[in-house]
Amino acid sequence: MGVPPSGKRFQAIANSMPKQCSLGDPSGEPCPGMTYMSRKPVITSKPMRTHHASRTAVKVGRMIVWLSRQPRLGPLVPQNILSSMERILLQVGELKPWMLRVYESPWYSRLITAIERRTIPGQALEIGLRKRFMDDETRAALARGSRQVLVVGAGLDMLCWRLAPEHPEITFVEVDHPATQALKREALDATGPRPSNLHLLGVDLARTTLEEALSGLPVWRAELPSVVIAEALLMYLEEKSVSAFLQAVHRCTGPGSLLLFTCIQNDEQGRLRLGKATRWMVEEGLRLAGEPFLWHIPERELRPFLARHGFRMDVTPERVDLHRRYVEPAGMPEVPVARYEFPVVADRE
Repeated sequence: MGVPPSGKRFQAIANSMPKQCSLGDPSGEPCPGMTYMSRKPVITSKPMRTHHASRTAVKVGRMIVWLSRQPRLGPLVPQNILSSMERILLQVGELKPWMLRVYESPWYSRLITAIERRTIPGQALEIGLRKRFMDDETRAALARGSRQVLVVGAGLDMLCWRLAPEHPEITFVEVDHPATQALKREALDATGPRPSNLHLLGVDLARTTLEEALSGLPVWRAELPSVVIAEALLMYLEEKSVSAFLQAVHRCTGPGSLLLFTCIQNDEQGRLRLGKATRWMVEEGLRLAGEPFLWHIPERELRPFLARHGFRMDVTPERVDLHRRYVEPAGMPEVPVARYEFPVVADRE
């Protein structure tokens, strides 16, 4: 693992790094909080790799586990979200006890903070707050009368697993890439019987429509008010696939349904709204990982795009701005929250 840098040596290392950089963690993966650079030199144009679970899903999980070890930022995300993510990562072997000790090290936290400052400030916190946002919005929708929850591209997220036992009368469905879903199914089964109202479907949405996937699940009822979540998914699909997804969601859900997803912030040229070097690092890393961004839409065009597909986007800052909703009320207005991937709330019309 090497000798942890400290003091002047640490500062010299941080200062010597370029403004945009990526450092690997002791496991050989990228540091939690950093953009993903593949450790395997596999070049592919496929939207997702098909032979094993998404490395992006593992990266996100590790970022959340690292965040849970931060005494100031960790409390911004509910403990049940943090602990369930740690549990499944340990179960699938993507998190080791020695890695947890590294994540708890002050030198490692200083290193991650320094790297984030020079690349995407507040990235790890943004991912943690997104999980809280999806949890809060789902619970609120269930309280208003939603009867089904569908999470598309769940990765290793445990929202359905957490909520299904609390709401046995609600149908919970996850649809994800077969490799990721197989890994998750094995991990959940190892922890004990799954709730009977939790259904896991392995589907590659680059090849199969959502409507086709749900047609094989008799418990899903298209006329009921539902919550549909597509966190960190749509940017990996081509625009025609995004349109097909939105049309399918509209057909597969009833009046009063809620759509929650995340979108990448792009400039007027359709490029990631990041510094030039950071943008190259993100895009090249995802391409090498076989998980490139395929859907690019300027933020100002998002609302009319959704309207054309039958959804009304809510842009109320107090609801959708993670910093305003969670960080400012906690008395930490100076703490940054990355916004290059932001949450979207839309009601089915």
